[in-house]
Amino acid sequence: MIKDSTAYRLIQEFYGDQRAQRSQVLLMDHIDQGIEILRRHGANEDAMEAYAVHPIFQNDSDLLGNYLQASLLDPIVVLYAIEYRNIANNFLSDAIEKGQDGWGREAFHVKRQLKLSPIKGVNDMLVADKVQNRKDFLAYHLGSHARSDELDHYFKMWLKKLEISEERYQELVEGL
Repeated sequence: MIKDSTAYRLIQEFYGDQRAQRSQVLLMDHIDQGIEILRRHGANEDAMEAYAVHPIFQNDSDLLGNYLQASLLDPIVVLYAIEYRNIANNFLSDAIEKGQDGWGREAFHVKRQLKLSPIKGVNDMLVADKVQNRKDFLAYHLGSHARSDELDHYFKMWLKKLEISEERYQELVEGL
């Protein structure tokens, strides 16, 4: 079971009782909900463990401070987490800018291409992350965040690329 895994224990130690700055939601809720989304999506256990532990490798400073933890994990879990880092960090929300098109109409400009991984389990992790993050965005930030329009477009782009319809999105977040 995922909650008995080394990966889950590592993220519990890493996050502790930390909360998201704006919403004050426990950071572990993101992990738990993402794991449930992965379960509903039919992902394998390696993807679930990699999703659980991905934040300890996500940004450069955390990677530098935690890379030795990788020796405690299955190599496939580490591979998934590092590939997830590569794909996710290549297309963060700053890739979207709101501006105008050539006719003066509001438009979104995309600075780089959104790419998926060749590894299905990593793309499953992206589904969990983007679905869970969009759920929280809609609950806590839509209309109130300074970049609300850009973030809304960002999540829609990811879900389209991941082939998650609005109906499927609703199925994955139901009851979370």
